[in-house]
Amino acid sequence: MEKKKRVDGISLAIVILNIAIVAVLILLVVLIYLYMTGKLEPTDVANMEQSEQTAAAITTTAVTTETVEHTTEPTEATTTAPEETDEPEETEETESSVVEAVESDSYDEEFFANDFFIGDSIYTGLVNYGYFPSKQVFAMIGLNPESALTKTDENGLTAVTKAQEMQPKRIFIMLGSNGIAFMGNTHMAEKMKELATQLKEACPDSYIYIVSIPPVTKAHDSEGQETMVMVNGYNKLLKGMCEEEGIVFLDLCRKLQDNTGYFSADYAEADGMHFLGSAYKRMLSFFQKSIEL
Repeated sequence: MEKKKRVDGISLAIVILNIAIVAVLILLVVLIYLYMTGKLEPTDVANMEQSEQTAAAITTTAVTTETVEHTTEPTEATTTAPEETDEPEETEETESSVVEAVESDSYDEEFFANDFFIGDSIYTGLVNYGYFPSKQVFAMIGLNPESALTKTDENGLTAVTKAQEMQPKRIFIMLGSNGIAFMGNTHMAEKMKELATQLKEACPDSYIYIVSIPPVTKAHDSEGQETMVMVNGYNKLLKGMCEEEGIVFLDLCRKLQDNTGYFSADYAEADGMHFLGSAYKRMLSFFQKSIEL
């Protein structure tokens, strides 16, 4: 009798096991059908199979999110409040600030009426192409983050002292293209930090933006002096420094690239580094729309 009970128990276990196997096979067939018809993502199938192997309850949750990091106009902490504006003060929550903007080449000239630009020969085009008067720009051929701290213009002003005289609403700094081939990226990022610190002290009510250096064309890259590897490495350090210091980083580089990752022919001069006139419109549009997000 006891032996018969054991046999019956084994038979029942086999039946249950067979039923479970059939159920699993049916479920797999259903999953494969849903996957083949596009109603189920591969990750969902993997999650379900793992749940079957552990004999746990099967729960599939599909959530898709797209995160866009952005920030409104920041201000530096001061004892003197800036004039009333829709642009909120910077807080600890906006220390990591990378902005994105819609694709466009249009901008409002009045938006930049009281802004200041610090850069190298690329920024000289802002004056040469007639975008801004020279009083709003401190730009020199060969300028880099280190020399920008000491070089003076025809009036004997450094970038910081010229900004201090103007007390602009915003300061846009783009420097580094002249140094990536021979200066250490870490050193340049540290000098950018030093420049930004001096500007904060000289212009406590100004909004400061650090702009990524632009890309180079594929032809320029192949020459080996300034390459996209160098550009991307430096821009990554700049972004990290801005996150640490609570400064807004504007990733202009990506806005000027073509689908291969190099400087787009729509915006690049023949030398593969400098801007055509159209590139300035693209840049200013990106600045404005990023700030107005």
